[in-house]
Amino acid sequence: MKKSIVLASTVLVTISLAACGNQSSSSENASSSSVKVTKKATSKSSSSSAKTQTDRFNNKEYGIMGYLMLSETNASKLASTEKSTGDSDGMKISKNGNTYTFEVFPMGHSTNVIVNNDNVTVKYDENTDGSGMGDKNGSKTYSKQELASKYANQKDEIDKVIKKYNLDSNADTNNSNQQAAPTDLNEKTEAVLIYAKANGFDTLDVSDDNDASMELSTADNGRKTVGYGSDGDVQYQIDGNNVTYWTLDHSDDTPAYKQKMVEHTTTLSELKQEFYTADNQRQTVDIISDNMEED
Repeated sequence: MKKSIVLASTVLVTISLAACGNQSSSSENASSSSVKVTKKATSKSSSSSAKTQTDRFNNKEYGIMGYLMLSETNASKLASTEKSTGDSDGMKISKNGNTYTFEVFPMGHSTNVIVNNDNVTVKYDENTDGSGMGDKNGSKTYSKQELASKYANQKDEIDKVIKKYNLDSNADTNNSNQQAAPTDLNEKTEAVLIYAKANGFDTLDVSDDNDASMELSTADNGRKTVGYGSDGDVQYQIDGNNVTYWTLDHSDDTPAYKQKMVEHTTTLSELKQEFYTADNQRQTVDIISDNMEED
């Protein structure tokens, strides 16, 4: 009888220990799962925060940042640098599309800052072999995220530089023959023309079978968005006659929600000439713009 009691006790202890072990293992798994979820959420939050930070700045500001990074100076010093007129001593800054040129007189050397979709490329004169300075033979590339992080607290001074050198004007500052923006295009018409440029004029469907209306809205990053609520939607900004627009990169089989935005440039004058000159084109564009919905 005693043996039976001892045996029963042993079995109960074994079951109890096994239960504790299972409970501990379950607790560890739950804890591990919680850590993974937390890490994933933190990673997503960090990525979203970085994207928001880069969207705070426009291409003009990134153009200035690229030069600041290369020259290892700050925006306040650049803003207070003497502005060169003619061939006088000082600094000249001009822009042509997405390229910003910095010239220092009387040295005569210049630096080109090219603002791309996700980064900035700086081309500069460099003495590589001791025989003298070359011509744009040096090159460095900085990510927009890197620049936005480094110069986040210098935005006001950077904007002073932009204003001082008229980089926020409607025309490229180094091209006196820049064509003025057309005056007969309203906001909706401009949006339709930009959509046609990005997706092709034949995507503008005004047939009786099509009851979908094109939509015009403003994205969280401040850019205008035009389209039908699909992966063909286009984000854009207009600066005078200059148009910068962004489309999803459809170059591979990557799902639309993972695709990067590709930057393109054009002008309102070119859009009007290409898609709003012939009578049949104007009629199509006008029908779509008249029925466009605004958010």
